[in-house]
Order: sequence, then C-alpha cells, then structure tokens
Amino acid sequence: MTSEKDLVSTIEELASVLQTQRTLGGALAHIAEVATGSVPRCDAASIALSINGRPATAATSARIALELDLVQYDLTDGPCLTSFRTMASLRLGVLELNEQFPHFAVAARNRGVTDVLSVPALWGDELVATLNLYSRSGPFDETAAAVAAVLSTQVAIAVSRSPEFAAARDVVEHAQRDTDDEADINMATGMLMVTQACSAKQAGGLLRQAAEDDNLSILEIAQRIIQQHRSSR
Repeated sequence: MTSEKDLVSTIEELASVLQTQRTLGGALAHIAEVATGSVPRCDAASIALSINGRPATAATSARIALELDLVQYDLTDGPCLTSFRTMASLRLGVLELNEQFPHFAVAARNRGVTDVLSVPALWGDELVATLNLYSRSGPFDETAAAVAAVLSTQVAIAVSRSPEFAAARDVVEHAQRDTDDEADINMATGMLMVTQACSAKQAGGLLRQAAEDDNLSILEIAQRIIQQHRSSR
C-alpha cells in the first residue's frame, strides 16, 4: 500500500521529471506510468485531454487503457466520459458498471477489468483532462482515490504549462467561427499541434506533405485526421 511518505517522494520525483519534459505528450505519458506504479491496484492508466470540449486520449500506460477509452468514445457513454462531462471523480466496481454502463461493462469484463476510477484534472474552474485508471487486481479504495487526485493535479499543471496545448486550443476555438471546410483544416492543425508538439506553421507543413504523399487535398487529409482522432484516441 502506498504510504504518505512514499506518495510525497513519488510526487517530488514526478515534479522533477516533468520539469525536464519538452513536450506535453512526454509529460502525460510519464504521469500515466507513475499512476500504474503508485495508485494501489491500478493496472492501466490513460489521460484524455479536453479539446474543444471533447475528450481525446493523449497518453496511456498500456493498450488496454486505450482500448477501453475507445469503447467509451464509440458508445458516447461510460464512467470516464461521465467524469469528463460532470467534472467529478467517479469510482465504480464491476457490479455498478453492469447497472450503469452495461455495454461498457461487457468490454471491461472481456479484458479482465473489474474497477474503473476516473478523476478530472481541473485548472481553476476549467476541465483540461481526465485521469482514467483501470484495475484487474481488485477494487480501488480511498487511498487509490486520494493518490489519483494528487496525480490529476500534476496533469492539470502539465497541461496549463504546455505552449503547444494552449496554441492548439486557440486554433480550434477560432475554427468554430470559420467556414466548415476551413474549420476542419484549422481543427486538424490544432490536433497536430498537440499530438506532434509542433507550431501551427509546422502542422500546416505536415498537412501539405501528407496531401502530396497520398495524392489527396489538404481538406481530405484534415478530415481524415479528425476522424482518426475521434475514433482512435
């Protein structure tokens, strides 16, 4: 069981490591890994960023976490999406999952997952991400919830300090005021800025290069990126 002393040591080490991370993706990946080592009974973790009010998985510690995130995106429902929408922590065991999210419960059972814990990462009053934890080892307890809450704070700090996330969100928000085609291109640009940790100019270059390589228009590439982002993240 994680002691208070162990937790303090872990957070101090995590904070030190995050200072050296050059990209948001690297920082979030490290937090997800730390979650599996410090949260009791956590076997897999994911972190879903809030982009234009929609969740997008940006880091995972194991494939199973990504798979169960995707199940929820496909269903547009599930414990982690509920936490995302309500901005409140949610901890559910397999029996509760059966009652509240029967379709997701089937997918969880098929992967041996018995418990789910999702904690919002808030920056002020704004949701910036959720930390989603999956257990095959038994129920999450109060200690697990407390450790997860501390880690979610680290997620919020990492996101708030990320220049690529701030720039990408600004691009996506401005896209809503543009025409549909231009909005798709701007939104894809914002997504690339987050996932590739690059500038808007570099993201535009990636779009143009992909269009040339695949003999498609930039709009078609942008729409493909958006679709992939929603279905596989």
